[in-house]
Amino acid sequence: MKLKIVILLFTFSIIKIFATAQAPDRIIINDKEYSLLNNPLEKYFKDHPEYHPVYGPHLAMFKRYRTEAIPLPFSTGNYRGYIATFKLENNNLVLADLEIQNINSTKRNYISVYKQLFKNKKVVLNYSGVLVIPDGKLVEFSNFSYSSLYDRYKLITIKNDTVVKEKALDKDEFIKFKLNQFEEYKKTDTYKTALKEFIRDWENDKKTELSENNTKKMSKKEIEALQKEYAQPPSEDYMDMFFLMSKKLDFVIVDY
Repeated sequence: MKLKIVILLFTFSIIKIFATAQAPDRIIINDKEYSLLNNPLEKYFKDHPEYHPVYGPHLAMFKRYRTEAIPLPFSTGNYRGYIATFKLENNNLVLADLEIQNINSTKRNYISVYKQLFKNKKVVLNYSGVLVIPDGKLVEFSNFSYSSLYDRYKLITIKNDTVVKEKALDKDEFIKFKLNQFEEYKKTDTYKTALKEFIRDWENDKKTELSENNTKKMSKKEIEALQKEYAQPPSEDYMDMFFLMSKKLDFVIVDY
């Protein structure tokens, strides 16, 4: 376990050069607002795509982007295109607000679209997972999704929208939780599918990168370097490290 913790800390230190840190959702607990390092609405939108603020049919400002092959003008710091605010009320997780970037404004300010989407309807999330809430000082910034490291966390386990457990963890306890959660994830069919998809994507990249069309203007030295890069497929350890830092595993409920 100690070796795994060292590896994870090392990964936190190097992963910050990749991708882009994401604007988090929010959660209100006892009238205090926190950042939320999960996105509970993602599963809801998968089950109810008609309510997605960007890809659903309700908001006119996105109609053009749903019908034409043009990129959405969102910041790379929020690929979701929205920020959700949740609350804990009577021991239940509820959706309090939903905001999107106003793409009709040059300032790209966030505006609430909750009433436009849901009107007076109570949103039943049917969410089960472990919510991760930073509750301390930032000790290691990462530019990769939600991979920054804090010295304190609140963890809250939700089952079907109801709180069943919550606990404060320090940094080392949180890292142990993440490793235990990942070990459980590796037992799932979802993990096996992710491995296959990663290898498939790697093989497709290899085919494209080493194609005659891509290498025809390269020097012999450049081609040899590219061939060396793709000489061996990624190891399972490499893929595990990537998944550990990039996958949203809140659905994997483990004790802590």
